[in-house]
Amino acid sequence: MTGREARPGNIRIGISSWGSLPGFYPSGVKPADKLPWFARYFSVVEVNVSFYRLVAPHTYAHWAEITPSNFVFDVKAFGELTHFRDPPPGATFAAFRDSYQPLRDDGRLGGVLHQFPPRFANTLTSQEHLRRVAEQMHGDPTVIEFRNHTWLAPDQAEATFALLKELGLGYAIADEPQIPNDTVPPLLAVTNPALAYIRLHGRNADAWYRGGSGGTRYDYDYSATELEEWAAVATDLAAQARDVHVLFNNNAQGAGTRNALALGELLGIAPLDPPELPPAQPPLFTD
Repeated sequence: MTGREARPGNIRIGISSWGSLPGFYPSGVKPADKLPWFARYFSVVEVNVSFYRLVAPHTYAHWAEITPSNFVFDVKAFGELTHFRDPPPGATFAAFRDSYQPLRDDGRLGGVLHQFPPRFANTLTSQEHLRRVAEQMHGDPTVIEFRNHTWLAPDQAEATFALLKELGLGYAIADEPQIPNDTVPPLLAVTNPALAYIRLHGRNADAWYRGGSGGTRYDYDYSATELEEWAAVATDLAAQARDVHVLFNNNAQGAGTRNALALGELLGIAPLDPPELPPAQPPLFTD
């Protein structure tokens, strides 16, 4: 079976990582067989392990070999490039870029996501770092995700988008719980017409800052109405950008894959033979 084609509007739907997706893989599937199975149903995936370490080039090459030629990878930036105390040296940028060279060579690189932490506030120093990111990424399709609300405050959002456009950087629309003066709003914008990017983290406000596993934070099941809203957004963005990537990060209880498949059905890009998934589980925390 071939991988899922992107929609004529170049909308791709995927998941933020493929390793642990409750209820998605067949019982007893080997870890090495998960990515090919994943690529039967989705056309893009975020590489998450690249945040924690520099993945060897031969590993990227292997991933490309075992997935369809129309399947692409979004690579999350190495943590030393985003979650730093001291500005990272150029050599670190170069090592990171060299690591995924096989994807670039094979035309399988989607975007490179730089997800900055909440402490990365909108300051002149931070703006200069974004300029450095644009310079050091040497034209690779680079997307910026903010976790600090100062970038997207009502009096700053326009300037932030203008800066990203000037630098040729993409903007990641992040859907997350709305906590006043804290989290970022899901403002809709395309700052690089090559790629529009959406990350759906869920809206579990109660657990967003609760201690424990990241799975608790991302335990959220999007409703049919919410998915219809995001389908409309993706369609609108497809008129402004060559490619649109929609990545679900709400994978704690298997909701991410269910939601992604449902969104694909709304957009007319659902797999012809979808996997049988278990029913939705009740949330870990309720009022």
